[in-house]
Amino acid sequence: MLTIKNRMFATNIAMIVAPMVLCFIAGFFMRIILWGVFEALGLPFPDGAPPQQVVEHMPFMYLFFLGQMVIILGIFFASNMFFTRRLVGQITAEHEKYENNRRELIAGISHDLRTPLTSIKAYLEGIETGVASTPEKQHTYFATIKSKTNDLEHIINQLFLFSKLDIGEYPMNIQKIDLGRTLTEMLGELADEYGRRGLKIIQDDLPSDGETIFVNADYLQLRNGIINILENSVKYKNTEKGVMRVSCSVFGSTAEITLTDDGPGVPPKAVDKLFDVFYRTDPARNNEKKGSGLGLAIAEKTIRRMGGTIHAELPKTGGLAIVITLPLVGNKT
Repeated sequence: MLTIKNRMFATNIAMIVAPMVLCFIAGFFMRIILWGVFEALGLPFPDGAPPQQVVEHMPFMYLFFLGQMVIILGIFFASNMFFTRRLVGQITAEHEKYENNRRELIAGISHDLRTPLTSIKAYLEGIETGVASTPEKQHTYFATIKSKTNDLEHIINQLFLFSKLDIGEYPMNIQKIDLGRTLTEMLGELADEYGRRGLKIIQDDLPSDGETIFVNADYLQLRNGIINILENSVKYKNTEKGVMRVSCSVFGSTAEITLTDDGPGVPPKAVDKLFDVFYRTDPARNNEKKGSGLGLAIAEKTIRRMGGTIHAELPKTGGLAIVITLPLVGNKT
């Protein structure tokens, strides 16, 4: 996407070059027509001068040249006013969108931070006032405080990572990895944790033993991206037990990872906006669950830094599918 500065530069160049080129073409054809008229009428040429020279020095041609200059200047000033007004309108609209998005982001982050802080404060007060009077209760309160502290740490880490990715200062450790084996190991590690939280991970159609799919990727950030997708499915599942199916296939020169859950899905109009950090979608994602939406936005930025893409689809069976594509390195065997 062109920056505002580049758009203004390109617009000004076009406003100068376009009318000059059009006037040059008009002058060229005008000369051809006049030469043809002179020759067709058999008009005499002074001192045997060729028709081209006679046409060039006709008073009409001087007037025509001046007319061209007037037209060029007129078009330039008119188009300059038109495009400048249009550009200012675009800048104003983008600024308003940015301000609205910034306010929504702050509201979402505030909500995410306030929820665990409120719980931590309440449980600390319970310990302080003696509500947790037995060792068992105290253990439960401390475990909850620890859990909520971990939630806070996660949110802060997400904010730090997003800000670094946004300004391009986050280092990526991109290496050649065997995607099939990596996914099998990664999902095996995550299966127990998410199973306890009500999301069953099914490894569906992953590469079999001996089949290798090599891609260039940052293992840690690929893992974080998949975790962010799993977190969203846990957060928005509409049943006590949810299912996430993960598959990996090769299409042409790319490897495609598909993570499909059986949750409530999203409206069709929201599919293309899910990776916008500022976007929060339909009523299924109610106010109790809303947040800043940093997870998918971070996943999109990290996957793009690896040379891949990520997008959402609505399966016919329901739920939501997140598709990650990464370019292959070498041949699939």
